[in-house]
Amino acid sequence: MKLLGLDVGDRRVGVAFGDAEVRIATPVDVVTRVSDDEDARAIGKFVREYDVAQLIVGLPRNMDGTDGAQAASVVTYAEKISRAVNLPVIFWDERLTTMEAMRRTQEAGAPAQTLRLRSGHASRGLRRGKKSRRTLDAIAAAVILQDYMDAQGSRE
Repeated sequence: MKLLGLDVGDRRVGVAFGDAEVRIATPVDVVTRVSDDEDARAIGKFVREYDVAQLIVGLPRNMDGTDGAQAASVVTYAEKISRAVNLPVIFWDERLTTMEAMRRTQEAGAPAQTLRLRSGHASRGLRRGKKSRRTLDAIAAAVILQDYMDAQGSRE
């Protein structure tokens, strides 16, 4: 099954692709939020391009595991996107995924400037070696998706 991972923020949505058979998540791109309809069209393009069967959306929980206002906002948004692209959605705990994305980028030693998103460009800040929020959003989406796929694999 092909999956699309989403890291939903107030301004951007990180997008990652994964195939449940090979269990590898890859950062794809970032959608700048405009409106629910515009966002759904942009995400729908990825759904069609990658022939996706399910959405995996990061759920921002509080550190004690409870859902706060941000989680409720993400659920509402993701359910709208899910209906618009006609795909089921699974919510996955995303606590600390941005920090994990930063750690993985640093550990890879791959200077972040070598990372290119699907859109074919890295931000100017990234080319200068600064941490790019855009790139981290896509990597965070891949972390969410990879964690989900790993958990599914351990259940088999």
